[in-house]
Amino acid sequence: KVGIPEFLNGVGHGVETHVAKLESEIGDFQKLLVTRTLKLKKIGIPCKHRKLILKYAHKYRLGLWRPRAEPV
Repeated sequence: KVGIPEFLNGVGHGVETHVAKLESEIGDFQKLLVTRTLKLKKIGIPCKHRKLILKYAHKYRLGLWRPRAEPV
């Protein structure tokens, strides 16, 4: 089962610092997958991190990428 924390940890690159913000604003992982750039910007996530989140969310929707189950 993938949640927001697992997803952000899978993306890496410092994106996992936004776990609390995203969980309080968006709530669940399925909503995160369809979130747009502007919404992430309003929450206060920097550009590079928004790009990474959206890129991996897109790959995840297509089934090309899954976060690793165990932390490396």
